[in-house]
Amino acid sequence: MARKAAPVEGVYQREGSDSWYARYWQNGKKVRKSFGRDRDAAIAYLEKARLLKRTGEGEVPTTAKRPVLTFAEMREEVSGVTVADLCDLLLKHIKANPKKYKDQANPPRRIGQIKKQFGSRIASGVKGHEISDWLETIDRAPATRNRLKTTFSSLYRYGARRGKVEVNPARNVPSERVGEGVIRSLSDKEEERLRKVLQGDVDDCGPTKPTLKQKAQHHIYELDISLGAGLRRGEQYNLPWPEVDLEERKIEVKDTKNGTDRVVYMNEDVYNAFCGLRKLSLHRKRRAADKPNKSAPDLVFALADNKKWFASALRRAKVKNYRWHDNRHSFCSRLADNGASAFVIQKAAGHKSIQTSARYVHLKEETMRKAMEGLNQKKA
Repeated sequence: MARKAAPVEGVYQREGSDSWYARYWQNGKKVRKSFGRDRDAAIAYLEKARLLKRTGEGEVPTTAKRPVLTFAEMREEVSGVTVADLCDLLLKHIKANPKKYKDQANPPRRIGQIKKQFGSRIASGVKGHEISDWLETIDRAPATRNRLKTTFSSLYRYGARRGKVEVNPARNVPSERVGEGVIRSLSDKEEERLRKVLQGDVDDCGPTKPTLKQKAQHHIYELDISLGAGLRRGEQYNLPWPEVDLEERKIEVKDTKNGTDRVVYMNEDVYNAFCGLRKLSLHRKRRAADKPNKSAPDLVFALADNKKWFASALRRAKVKNYRWHDNRHSFCSRLADNGASAFVIQKAAGHKSIQTSARYVHLKEETMRKAMEGLNQKKA
């Protein structure tokens, strides 16, 4: 008859279970790891943890999800991590946290660019000058290259948090200077032509095409709210009805790009547009059971993609070099033209920085002259 193995403190089985567990305390936290039926593995794990605690020659984690490693093993593990590994790690994190990373399109696209260029490289071997040289070959605007550089740095920062790398070669890569650029606003004549085209789409439908007519009218309401409320595209098309208060005539924009909430007050055009949307019998399409629509059921806008119809309307209205986001620029510029201060624009648009809002405040000549006149000496 085989002799029963001597008990080892910290290695045990639960009552009624065949699995073996190893248990130790680290920094006031109890760490417990399961090894199935492998008792020897549990003993080896615990002995290694106790040895490193005594000698300080490695890392004893406070969670069972991370391995017990000596410093030599950590260096070996780090040296084998590729840039592709870091890309996959951050991409998985982004996709798993859509509330934190609201933009689920551009960061993954930039990560894909980096992975294509540097994926096979050992992460710890990439040098800052190599990143700079690569960025210089990309024929895009400075702001675009800066975003790529920031994404590169994010790969290493997140990798460091996960214990995969100890360096960040992108940290010392300088950002390019970015000018303020041209603020593109919709002129009165351009808006007149654009609205004429959109109204023509409604009139052309006639009584025999009620659904198409409602969609065409929906486009007009989309434009009214975009120009009159200055919402970001994501804020507008993800807006649920509970955040629209028609009685108080205000929109409560939740969890914005800057991580804060804000209130946007409706003017008459925006109010009428929301009332018009209420009357339309349009809803987001409910897809097949195997491909469900992830959109919330109570969204204000029944049509989520404005790219095709807006591009078509701009072309027919002969409005050039204009994007949907420029409606937001138009909103801010019109506030400034009506005498709104940079602080008011900041609150209305939800800008993080007052400097961003100040770009829209263009002082007119008469305003400057009046201000200078106020400095005249007082006459007796």
